[in-house]
Amino acid sequence: MQQQKQGMVLKWLLIASLINNFAFGLIWPIVTVYVNTSLQQSLVVVGWVMLLIASGQAFGSIISGRLFDRFEPYRLILFGTGAMIAIQVILIFFHGWPSYVINLIIASLLNGWIMALINGYGTLVRSRDGRFVFNMLYFTNNFGMVLGTALLGIIYPFGIAWLFGLAVALYIGLLVIVRRNFKIDASFSTYKDGEQTSTLPRWNRRLVYSVIIGLVVLWIAYAQWQGNLSVYMTQDLKLPLWQYSLLWSINGLLIAVIQLGMNAFKLTESSKAMWVQIFGGMAMFGVAFLVLPHATSFAGFALAMVVTTLGEVTAFPMIPALVNELTPDNLKGRYQGLVAAAPSVGRAIGPLLGGIVIEQHGYTALFDSGAALVFLTVVALALLIYKGYRQTEKFNEGA
Repeated sequence: MQQQKQGMVLKWLLIASLINNFAFGLIWPIVTVYVNTSLQQSLVVVGWVMLLIASGQAFGSIISGRLFDRFEPYRLILFGTGAMIAIQVILIFFHGWPSYVINLIIASLLNGWIMALINGYGTLVRSRDGRFVFNMLYFTNNFGMVLGTALLGIIYPFGIAWLFGLAVALYIGLLVIVRRNFKIDASFSTYKDGEQTSTLPRWNRRLVYSVIIGLVVLWIAYAQWQGNLSVYMTQDLKLPLWQYSLLWSINGLLIAVIQLGMNAFKLTESSKAMWVQIFGGMAMFGVAFLVLPHATSFAGFALAMVVTTLGEVTAFPMIPALVNELTPDNLKGRYQGLVAAAPSVGRAIGPLLGGIVIEQHGYTALFDSGAALVFLTVVALALLIYKGYRQTEKFNEGA
């Protein structure tokens, strides 16, 4: 197959991102219910399973990100997609205990593998600014997950094997797209260029790791919404489950509207807007935690979710864009892999940390400590960037 010479085509990258998250959105949201009810395992076991799934995603992202800089990305994503098809076929026939969990952990590792490679390919798009690219990738990631989660509720009653069957079909479609559109000319993939530096300049390295740690903190906070807050709303406040589900509908709708609006007004391509998005978005996570202690009805939680979503939709896409700006071509895959792993790390330790705080001190302490953690991170990151950003070397700097 002839290599493309114009760099990565954004359209195909976004479609690949959409399919990957659509397919995985059919699989992971049902884990808690399936392991607890169908496989008759305790919630403690479920907690460990979720920890292993998140850890698998993190390791997959880290490994493939580092390999992206050393080997041909096309072969890496081809391998990851093919292996994902194989593991989904296995899950169709073997989804009892413990084979379901073992296979799902492998699938989560492969999902992290593919996600990091898609991020890496995002750095090879030449037609648009990096901030626009990563903003659109975040949009397609979320839209794909929303589609998968929506279909899951319709298909699952017919049997979990049907979910894996549909995932197989989607990943086969992804494989076709990868084979036709991801073989990028080596002149655009300079990860093998021995003349380039093998380490980041000092301040580049400090800021890159700082924003990645900041992203982990945000996901620790965000993970409370996905776990502990559902228990708080339904068991402590006796609110119906449909109200908790409706919060995520609000989340998905706002993400679509806000991101498309920012792209329409080209806000994602401005360097000044990037800083507003990163720090304003992070601060909104803290503000949401200040709202939560006063929320006793759906309206209060809806307000907190709106604030959280504003933070999510502005801060999350700009962090990989900033990392892209601060890393040279031959190191982009490694650090985009770390960026892709950060959400999984936050999801892995967030519910555990939150559960410990709740058990020892209650939900009010969780909300207060969450706000404090986020605001301290914002301040520390702002001071670091104020001191060191001017001393960094810029790569692929946008307008």
